[in-house]
Amino acid sequence: MTKWQRSEDWVGTQVEDQYVMIHLESGRYVALNESAWEAWEALEEPRTAEAVLEALQRRFDVDAEAGARSVDTLLERMQSMELVQKAA
Repeated sequence: MTKWQRSEDWVGTQVEDQYVMIHLESGRYVALNESAWEAWEALEEPRTAEAVLEALQRRFDVDAEAGARSVDTLLERMQSMELVQKAA
């Protein structure tokens, strides 16, 4: 199974109801909603998409099937933004 991990070049903090992430090298920034931030937090250590879903289910009322699709989409989007990458 594929494991995902955070990209090391990002730092973030909560600003009101969003979580603002800044890329240290480029200065790019993104704002994550609560569920995306929870996924980011779950990836403190490399984890599978299933483990990320389990973390989200502990925090939110998430249906397993719909949640699995949402987590896959979220991780792909976060990868395209260079927030996460597949672990080696």
